Amino acid sequence: MTGEGGAPSDDSQPCRVCGTQATLFYTDTRSFYRCPLCHFIFTTQMSKRAAQEAHYRGQWGNQDEAFWKNQADNIIAIILRYGAPRRILDFGSGSGSLSRQLAARGYDVTPLEPMIHGYLKDQRYPAKFDAIVSVEVIEHLPDFWEELEQLDKVLADGGVMLFATLLTNRFIDAQDAREQFAAWWYKDDQTHVNFFCNRALAVMGRIGGLAIDIYANQLFVVRREG
Repeated sequence: MTGEGGAPSDDSQPCRVCGTQATLFYTDTRSFYRCPLCHFIFTTQMSKRAAQEAHYRGQWGNQDEAFWKNQADNIIAIILRYGAPRRILDFGSGSGSLSRQLAARGYDVTPLEPMIHGYLKDQRYPAKFDAIVSVEVIEHLPDFWEELEQLDKVLADGGVMLFATLLTNRFIDAQDAREQFAAWWYKDDQTHVNFFCNRALAVMGRIGGLAIDIYANQLFVVRREG
């Protein structure tokens, strides 16, 4: 699962999904590019690592138990459409709120938070996972193709990966897409660098040999075709 490359310029950058030269779409404190082929929006400007970690840890201290109970119920309801998982990897687990809720429902859950446990590529798990869940993570990853490859290595045959992130479907094809993006709160988080839509996910599936199912503009499930 690898994207395709390209030569960047001041007004364009290679799309992280498909490698097509993406043109400058919107600028405020950061510059955002939109791919003309798959409509993926992204920025190459990221916060410094220390600022990112401080931001993430700040979010951990403000946990809503009711939110995570509801999130766990929704996630399990979707995953059960594909099978009956036993072992689950919570990729980007943060403070562990989701992991605890999933474990409370009887699942064998392994949390992975890089700031606590280290990177996925350095882990040595005793067995593969039936499902991988990743809530509000993929929008932070500039090298998401690499992360998908690492996740695929620890996923059992027939397993699924579930990603929760807000999609741009509501406005991406509108005539005033730029204005709607400018007003979209989700892009204002300085740690968010990727913004997906149905078209971008379809192209990801074609390139990576993946089946991708989308739920309510905020969740998508990735599985190997066939």
